[in-house]
Amino acid sequence: MSPTAVIAITSKAEALSLYRQLLRGAKKMPTPNRKNFVINKTREEYRSNMHLTDPEEIRFCLRLADTNVDTVLTQAEHLANLFNNPTYRFRDEI
Repeated sequence: MSPTAVIAITSKAEALSLYRQLLRGAKKMPTPNRKNFVINKTREEYRSNMHLTDPEEIRFCLRLADTNVDTVLTQAEHLANLFNNPTYRFRDEI
């Protein structure tokens, strides 16, 4: 197997893992709107980038997806804590 083929297989496995992590992270969002946004955005980004062939572009997208996983999980935890706080009230006026 050529080194390029090994990189392609590794990249596909990593991309699939990150995709699944993003979808699992979406399930942790405290509101349906946020959950649906993360799911739809993840699907959209993966579909638009599934035909990439440039190894550098692929690596960039994988790094970006990894950062997005961290962001989604952090936001889900923060928002869940905020919404579960009994003293938190939505502001009616800006």
